[in-house]
Amino acid sequence: MSHYNASVRDPQANSFYHSLQWQRMRDYIYSRDLATCQVCGNAVTDRKIVDHIHPLKVAPDEKLDKDNLWTLCYRCHSIKTQLEESIKASPNGNNKLKNISRDWWQKAIKEKIK
Repeated sequence: MSHYNASVRDPQANSFYHSLQWQRMRDYIYSRDLATCQVCGNAVTDRKIVDHIHPLKVAPDEKLDKDNLWTLCYRCHSIKTQLEESIKASPNGNNKLKNISRDWWQKAIKEKIK
């Protein structure tokens, strides 16, 4: 078990990410997206990072929604996670995170890559 899973992720999320349901959906999305980062277009070969556009914690009802999932490379996922943390800390942050569109994320992450 990774340090992140053991110390950062809550037990409920951890059990979800180890469920067969999630693993099948993750594999489906990874395949649907042709193992390509949906922001920068790079091939994703090191780790299958399938990300929730609306984070699991703020939109648990969308946890297996194909429209809420996309493949990201490690770099773009890291940038998105940092942006999520700063948005979450802002007034009404969780509500913002629940409503940010895929297009907004693509633009925001691309801005940070430049």
